[in-house]
Amino acid sequence: MKTDLTREQMMTIVERARYQRSIAAGDMAVAAARQALRWLARWTDRFLHALLMSPTARQ
Repeated sequence: MKTDLTREQMMTIVERARYQRSIAAGDMAVAAARQALRWLARWTDRFLHALLMSPTARQ
């Protein structure tokens, strides 16, 4: 199978694909961190609510 692309064109395509893959990996990392922080905030809120609303809490 013969291609009409030069070596430079192929290297440009590969470089662009690697860049897009790194951007996608960064987006996944940010999404995972955001979800972890959301989970932590939700459980912290539940814990504080239970702690402050307990009958033994000082008024």
